Amino acid sequence: MSESLNINFIDVYSPDGDAPINDWVCSILMGNEPPPDDTIYHWVHHRDAEVAERILTEHDVTGTFDLCGRRAWTQQMVVDEIKGLWSRFQNAVKHSHTSQSLSDIPSPAAVRYSGEPRRPNLGPLHDALVNCGTDGWRPMTAMRVGLMECIANSAEQI
Repeated sequence: MSESLNINFIDVYSPDGDAPINDWVCSILMGNEPPPDDTIYHWVHHRDAEVAERILTEHDVTGTFDLCGRRAWTQQMVVDEIKGLWSRFQNAVKHSHTSQSLSDIPSPAAVRYSGEPRRPNLGPLHDALVNCGTDGWRPMTAMRVGLMECIANSAEQI
Protein backbone atom coordinates (compact mmCIF):
# COMPACT_ATOMS: atom_id res chain seq x y z
CA MET A 1 0.00 0.00 0.00
CA SER A 2 1.47 3.34 -1.01
CA GLU A 3 1.61 6.29 1.32
CA SER A 4 -0.63 9.25 0.76
CA LEU A 5 -0.98 12.79 2.01
CA ASN A 6 -3.24 13.13 5.05
CA ILE A 7 -3.86 16.53 6.58
CA ASN A 8 -5.71 16.99 9.86
CA PHE A 9 -7.37 20.38 9.33
CA ILE A 10 -7.80 21.92 12.79
CA ASP A 11 -9.62 25.23 13.47
CA VAL A 12 -9.92 26.11 9.78
CA TYR A 13 -12.61 28.69 9.11
CA SER A 14 -14.16 30.25 6.03
CA PRO A 15 -16.68 33.08 5.54
CA ASP A 16 -19.45 30.64 4.63
CA GLY A 17 -18.39 27.85 6.96
CA ASP A 18 -19.92 26.30 10.03
CA ALA A 19 -17.07 26.77 12.50
CA PRO A 20 -17.82 28.28 15.93
CA ILE A 21 -16.34 31.56 14.69
CA ASN A 22 -19.19 31.82 12.15
CA ASP A 23 -21.76 31.34 14.92
CA TRP A 24 -20.08 34.07 16.98
CA VAL A 25 -20.24 36.48 14.04
CA CYS A 26 -23.95 35.74 13.48
CA SER A 27 -24.73 36.22 17.17
CA ILE A 28 -22.99 39.59 17.29
CA LEU A 29 -24.58 40.81 14.05
CA MET A 30 -28.00 39.95 15.51
CA GLY A 31 -27.19 41.90 18.69
CA ASN A 32 -26.62 38.89 20.91
CA GLU A 33 -23.70 37.56 22.91
CA PRO A 34 -22.50 34.15 21.78
CA PRO A 35 -22.75 31.32 24.33
CA PRO A 36 -19.50 31.06 26.33
CA ASP A 37 -16.82 28.80 24.90
CA ASP A 38 -13.68 28.01 26.91
CA THR A 39 -11.93 26.24 24.05
CA ILE A 40 -8.57 27.59 22.94
CA TYR A 41 -8.49 27.75 19.15
CA HIS A 42 -5.67 28.10 16.64
CA TRP A 43 -7.67 29.66 13.82
CA VAL A 44 -6.42 29.60 10.26
CA HIS A 45 -8.21 30.88 7.17
CA HIS A 46 -9.26 28.30 4.61
CA ARG A 47 -7.19 29.96 1.85
CA ASP A 48 -3.99 29.40 3.82
CA ALA A 49 -4.95 25.77 4.43
CA GLU A 50 -5.75 25.27 0.74
CA VAL A 51 -2.44 26.79 -0.36
CA ALA A 52 -0.49 24.49 1.96
CA GLU A 53 -2.40 21.44 0.75
CA ARG A 54 -1.85 22.42 -2.90
CA ILE A 55 1.91 22.87 -2.40
CA LEU A 56 2.27 19.53 -0.61
CA THR A 57 0.19 17.77 -3.28
CA GLU A 58 2.14 19.34 -6.16
CA HIS A 59 5.39 18.13 -4.58
CA ASP A 60 4.04 14.61 -4.02
CA VAL A 61 4.57 14.87 -0.26
CA THR A 62 3.22 11.94 1.72
CA GLY A 63 2.54 11.51 5.40
CA THR A 64 0.18 12.84 8.03
CA PHE A 65 0.30 16.47 9.11
CA ASP A 66 -1.60 18.64 11.57
CA LEU A 67 -2.58 22.01 10.13
CA CYS A 68 -3.88 24.94 12.19
CA GLY A 69 -2.95 28.52 12.93
CA ARG A 70 0.17 29.33 14.90
CA ARG A 71 -1.48 31.59 17.45
CA ALA A 72 -3.82 30.72 20.32
CA TRP A 73 -7.17 32.54 20.41
CA THR A 74 -9.76 32.61 23.15
CA GLN A 75 -13.38 33.22 22.28
CA GLN A 76 -13.27 36.60 24.03
CA MET A 77 -10.31 37.75 21.94
CA VAL A 78 -12.15 36.92 18.72
CA VAL A 79 -15.52 38.26 19.89
CA ASP A 80 -13.94 41.59 20.89
CA GLU A 81 -12.39 41.83 17.43
CA ILE A 82 -15.69 41.00 15.72
CA LYS A 83 -17.50 43.64 17.78
CA GLY A 84 -14.94 46.30 16.88
CA LEU A 85 -15.04 45.48 13.18
CA TRP A 86 -18.84 45.32 13.14
CA SER A 87 -19.07 48.70 14.88
CA ARG A 88 -16.72 50.29 12.35
CA PHE A 89 -18.68 48.75 9.49
CA GLN A 90 -21.98 50.06 10.85
CA ASN A 91 -20.50 53.54 11.39
CA ALA A 92 -19.29 53.58 7.79
CA VAL A 93 -22.69 52.55 6.42
CA LYS A 94 -24.53 55.09 8.60
CA HIS A 95 -21.91 57.84 8.05
CA SER A 96 -21.66 58.11 11.82
CA HIS A 97 -17.92 57.82 12.44
CA THR A 98 -16.44 60.01 15.13
CA SER A 99 -12.81 60.88 15.72
CA GLN A 100 -12.76 58.17 18.39
CA SER A 101 -14.32 55.50 16.16
CA LEU A 102 -11.68 56.22 13.54
CA SER A 103 -8.75 56.45 15.94
CA ASP A 104 -6.15 53.77 16.08
CA ILE A 105 -7.67 51.78 18.94
CA PRO A 106 -5.50 48.72 19.60
CA SER A 107 -6.98 45.51 18.37
CA PRO A 108 -8.04 42.97 20.98
CA ALA A 109 -6.01 40.60 18.81
CA ALA A 110 -2.90 42.31 20.17
CA VAL A 111 -3.51 40.43 23.43
CA ARG A 112 -1.57 37.21 23.67
CA TYR A 113 -2.95 34.05 25.21
CA SER A 114 -0.62 33.10 28.04
CA GLY A 115 -2.14 29.84 29.23
CA GLU A 116 -0.94 26.30 28.79
CA PRO A 117 0.29 25.61 25.24
CA ARG A 118 -2.19 23.36 23.46
CA ARG A 119 -1.31 23.81 19.82
CA PRO A 120 -0.73 20.71 17.71
CA ASN A 121 2.84 20.16 16.57
CA LEU A 122 3.27 22.18 13.37
CA GLY A 123 6.95 21.26 13.00
CA PRO A 124 6.42 18.42 10.49
CA LEU A 125 4.12 20.59 8.33
CA HIS A 126 6.57 23.49 8.48
CA ASP A 127 9.51 21.26 7.56
CA ALA A 128 7.62 19.63 4.69
CA LEU A 129 6.74 23.03 3.25
CA VAL A 130 10.36 24.20 3.62
CA ASN A 131 11.43 21.09 1.69
CA CYS A 132 9.01 22.19 -1.05
CA GLY A 133 10.95 25.43 -1.42
CA THR A 134 8.69 27.72 0.63
CA ASP A 135 9.33 29.64 3.84
CA GLY A 136 7.44 26.92 5.69
CA TRP A 137 4.08 27.14 7.42
CA ARG A 138 3.34 30.85 7.55
CA PRO A 139 -0.37 31.61 7.21
CA MET A 140 -0.81 34.91 5.35
CA THR A 141 -4.45 35.85 5.97
CA ALA A 142 -4.71 38.23 8.92
CA MET A 143 -7.47 37.46 11.42
CA ARG A 144 -9.06 40.87 10.80
CA VAL A 145 -9.29 40.18 7.08
CA GLY A 146 -10.84 36.76 7.64
CA LEU A 147 -13.29 38.15 10.19
CA MET A 148 -14.35 40.94 7.83
CA GLU A 149 -15.05 38.29 5.20
CA CYS A 150 -17.15 36.38 7.75
CA ILE A 151 -18.99 39.57 8.70
CA ALA A 152 -19.68 40.44 5.05
CA ASN A 153 -20.98 36.94 4.35
CA SER A 154 -23.16 36.86 7.47
CA ALA A 155 -24.49 40.39 6.89
CA GLU A 156 -25.73 39.27 3.46
CA GLN A 157 -27.53 36.32 5.04
CA ILE A 158 -29.26 38.24 7.84
